[in-house]
Amino acid sequence: MNTYKILAASAVVLFSAGIASADEPADISAVLESYSIALADEDVMAAQDWVLAEGDVFTIFEGSGVNIGWADYRDHHLAPEFASEDVSFQVYDWSGYSVEVDHDLAVATFDIRMEYTMRGEERTRDGHGTAVLTRTEAGWRIRHLHTS
Repeated sequence: MNTYKILAASAVVLFSAGIASADEPADISAVLESYSIALADEDVMAAQDWVLAEGDVFTIFEGSGVNIGWADYRDHHLAPEFASEDVSFQVYDWSGYSVEVDHDLAVATFDIRMEYTMRGEERTRDGHGTAVLTRTEAGWRIRHLHTS
C-alpha cells in the first residue's frame, strides 16, 4: 500500500471516529459570533439559525433565569426585551472564545461586553458565558448557553 493510500485511509478512520479537525474551533467560534451579532441586531430569526430550535433541546440559564426550548426563550425573554422601551443596547459583543471539541459535542467559554441604556441610565457590564454545541448535518448549533 503506498503512502497516499495509507494517509487517505487514516483520514477516513479519524473522521469517522469523530476526531476534531483543525478548523472546528474556528467554525464553532464563527457560530457563536454569528449568534451574538444577531442578538446585537435584535434579529430573533437570524439568531434562531444558530441554535437547536426544535422542541425543548435548546436551554439557556441567564443569571437566575431558565428557559427550556428556543420558543420559550424567544417568546418570553428575547422578544419582550427587544420590544421594551426601557432597554436599549448599544454594544452586545462576545469575544475571547476558548473551544474544546469531543466528537459531536463542543464546549466554548467566552467573554461578554454590554453597553446599554436602562430606563434612561447608561450602563456597562462585562460577563462570561459557556456554550455547549452539537454537530448537525447543517453544521455546529448551540444546544445550551449559560451567561452571567
